[in-house]
Amino acid sequence: MHVTELRLYPIKSCRGLSVDSATLEARGFAGDRRAMIVTPDGMFITQRTHPKLAQIIAMRAPDLSLQLGADPITVSFSTNRMQVQVWRDTVSALVATDEVNDRLSAFLETPVRLVQMDEASVRPTDPQFGGAGEVSFADAFPYLITTTASLKALSDTAGETIPMERFRPNIVIETDAPWIEDDWTEVKIGDQVFDIVKPCTRCVVTTLDQTSGKQVGQSTMRALIQTRARSGPWGQGVLFGVNAKVRQPGGALSVGMQVEVSG
Repeated sequence: MHVTELRLYPIKSCRGLSVDSATLEARGFAGDRRAMIVTPDGMFITQRTHPKLAQIIAMRAPDLSLQLGADPITVSFSTNRMQVQVWRDTVSALVATDEVNDRLSAFLETPVRLVQMDEASVRPTDPQFGGAGEVSFADAFPYLITTTASLKALSDTAGETIPMERFRPNIVIETDAPWIEDDWTEVKIGDQVFDIVKPCTRCVVTTLDQTSGKQVGQSTMRALIQTRARSGPWGQGVLFGVNAKVRQPGGALSVGMQVEVSG
């Protein structure tokens, strides 16, 4: 088995980027989901309710920049902070300048603010799974791992080819057999070790085209319900991929690295 793709998402729920290599940090890949779009009162928004987020292309080279249709923006943040809500967590974050927020609000046709997680921002992972840890603005845990054989099995059930990008993974592993990740407890990629903490429950975003934000994949959710409905300590839902934490931050991953697993 080997790594076939690495992906990161500079702004939560906006367009993802496929990269050749990525630096490992405790919160997730460096530059992954360290920014987020929120309502004026600090509540996070995602493609679940604002599918047009898929049309926002965010890049770091090295500064965060956005592409809103044909409109490019170089992002800058003020020294102002605000309390923002992501699921059940409240986090202190830096706020972008008024110019950036105004242009994002115009593009999304609703008042929003762009915020950034810096070193002063603290967001712990759920200690019920994998003990203490920290995470970015990702839904729950620093890393999401998916496998190619499981995607093929799901596509076969759906009767169409489902793009992996709909599942918004960080690490995609080339595998021969589907659903073997259900039994993984530890994944070693190169000399980096990841602890698997829980399966990942999926939502309506898996039915959205990750370029336009349009709903195009109802068969994806039907296939998930048909084959991957489960309940457990994480609750009840349909599963695809596994959440993970890196054991020793500071290294890096590259596409093509060999993978060893235990379970």
